[in-house]
Amino acid sequence: MGRRSAAAGRAPVTALQREDVRRALVVSSAYKPEGQDVARAIVTWLERAGVDVIQDIDGKEDLSVLAKGADLAISVGGDGTMLSTARLMAETQVPTMGVNLGKLGFLAEFNEREVREWIAGRRQLPLTVTPRMRLRCSVMTSQGEIKQYALNDAVVNQGLVTRLITIKMSVDDQHAIQYRADGLIVSTPVGSTAYSLSLGGPILTPEMKSFIVTPIAPHALTNRPIVVTGEATLRFKLMTEVREAAIVLDGHETLPLACGDVFEIRRATNDFLLVGSTKRSYYYLLRSKLGWGENPRYQGEQREQNQEEES
Repeated sequence: MGRRSAAAGRAPVTALQREDVRRALVVSSAYKPEGQDVARAIVTWLERAGVDVIQDIDGKEDLSVLAKGADLAISVGGDGTMLSTARLMAETQVPTMGVNLGKLGFLAEFNEREVREWIAGRRQLPLTVTPRMRLRCSVMTSQGEIKQYALNDAVVNQGLVTRLITIKMSVDDQHAIQYRADGLIVSTPVGSTAYSLSLGGPILTPEMKSFIVTPIAPHALTNRPIVVTGEATLRFKLMTEVREAAIVLDGHETLPLACGDVFEIRRATNDFLLVGSTKRSYYYLLRSKLGWGENPRYQGEQREQNQEEES
């Protein structure tokens, strides 16, 4: 890879060049047939360019093993496929580029044409590889420990019948709070623009290493979202009998919970390596994809904009 640049207090950013890629992993999802077609085409383009290719078109392989030794992973589908790829990689670190065929493209910010021309050497893309914090969730049950990873968030959720549940939280073995709420979200900075944001949680810039703990419909007005350092270990205990309680990781993986179960969330040892473009800053993505900071459009301004578009 190219040289590193690291400003004080920021995660190191690494430049990625096309000639750095000798072995690539191409990932798609069984839930996106059009993504599978594009993924197969990318495999062909890479092979024509002399790149050794590993592929998981159905998204069912253990990427923590399959990705080892790859210089680049290309995740084809959209943000959901990117989240699945990051989760299945576990602690394995491979720079991952997302090809967006979905609706938003916040994480998967490249289109098919850009990637095809970059692979063929017909287009120079100013690519960077930036670490993004992911979390590790461990559930201690009567049957033993279950461990999974997430890039966005871990959500304590219920089934069709929702009732107030009690969840105790400690931070580094010190009691913090006892929540009475419908559920709970623990999100990373990447996930701060997802479910947590819709419940009033703050946006964290992605280089931060912190958790946001956001209660869902809390009983007490004073139970607001809290930001906790990513160096802490968060421990939770479900205190209420619920028929269908579970931890949902990135909206995909589900870990069942029963009354008395304890689960821990901590920062994963290795960050996820996200490939992005220097031409599209994080704040640009917030504005263009989420409409962050947009002011109301008044009638006069709307007329002026329409005239500019028509001219």
